[in-house]
Amino acid sequence: MNREDVLALYRPIRASIQCVLRMAVPVCSRADWTRAAKQLGLWAEGQVLVDDDDQIDMLADVALFEPNQRGRRAFDHFLEKTAQQLAPPDLALAHRMATASFSIFNVVERHETAGVWLEDLLDAGRRLWLMDEGLEASAPDGMVLGMRLFDAGQFHAGFGIIVPVDEETVEFCVQASVRGERTPFRYPLASTLYGDSIRAAAPIGPGDEELLSALLKILPTDFALPAGDRKPLKAKPKSLRKR
Repeated sequence: MNREDVLALYRPIRASIQCVLRMAVPVCSRADWTRAAKQLGLWAEGQVLVDDDDQIDMLADVALFEPNQRGRRAFDHFLEKTAQQLAPPDLALAHRMATASFSIFNVVERHETAGVWLEDLLDAGRRLWLMDEGLEASAPDGMVLGMRLFDAGQFHAGFGIIVPVDEETVEFCVQASVRGERTPFRYPLASTLYGDSIRAAAPIGPGDEELLSALLKILPTDFALPAGDRKPLKAKPKSLRKR
């Protein structure tokens, strides 16, 4: 296939992913949202608190695709019920999306046709072709990222939010993988990395002067602390913003 052939396959798949997610997200129960919010550190005073669309996307991804205490995913419930309303091509893709897994990947190089080659750092020797125009255009070779991917047929595709991963976390996860153990975190890998990303961008409030002073002593001089007001999520998000 040439680049035009690949894009002709990829772009309808991206549109189908968004269609599936728009229908799947409202299936999540209050318990699903609460569990996801607590894992991401977005739960306070009995409500979900979010700052931006990225956090809503992270919240929805965890609520849909991470299992609850009974090992059940909201997306499984969606496939059994609401998904039957999808057009046949979208339903087929939804079943492929159900096999998606979240891992830590190294961007090895550009694919010779389109997209990028990735190395799964938690599955030694696994190299896959990711079709993603955004990463192809912006991610430098050697960049390490956490993301949720699935086999879309000719290539892999992803959804949810892509997050950076620090060297220490990569080392912990790789060591656990080599030993055949679970990742050494309280929550699933996606929740852990999303939560780290959210905390890294957390605003410093007017009453946090002592914390700010302590942070400035240990942070690089060019480090900028983001500003912003956290807002409550009044209702369940009905759709996901495109990545």
